Amino acid sequence: MIIGVGIDIIKIAKMKSAIERLGDAFLDRIFNKEEIKHIEKGKIYYQRLAARFAAKEAVIKAVSKEYPFTLKDIIILNRENGAPYCKFKKDFKIDILLSITHIEEYAVACAVAQKSEVRGQRAKVRSQRTEDKIVKKPHASAWGMDTTGGSL
Repeated sequence: MIIGVGIDIIKIAKMKSAIERLGDAFLDRIFNKEEIKHIEKGKIYYQRLAARFAAKEAVIKAVSKEYPFTLKDIIILNRENGAPYCKFKKDFKIDILLSITHIEEYAVACAVAQKSEVRGQRAKVRSQRTEDKIVKKPHASAWGMDTTGGSL
């Protein structure tokens, strides 16, 4: 059963400014060590951080009426194929379907929250599959580009 839907958008420049001004103290307040270690510094470093921040905000909006989350309760990671997924520090018995995108100026995320109870059984298997390795396959977007990073 769907609990809620959340969406968030953030300016990349706003994230960059906060990190430059507050440094590690800001990052430590928002992100878990597991998240930070998977984000490589480079050309799109701030875009990736902003996208994960937007994802956390979208998750909070999707479940805010039923669960009291903090940003640090939510962990945003990527599968081997680059697809984002959400896990929690505690077992809240909910699953999150997550979509993230970013460009030079903005990062956007959408989250759909659903209860883990499916036909009388906990959907623990689904949560475990989220973390399983998935074979990377090219996917053509509506713009004719390979969303795994190359071109078709």
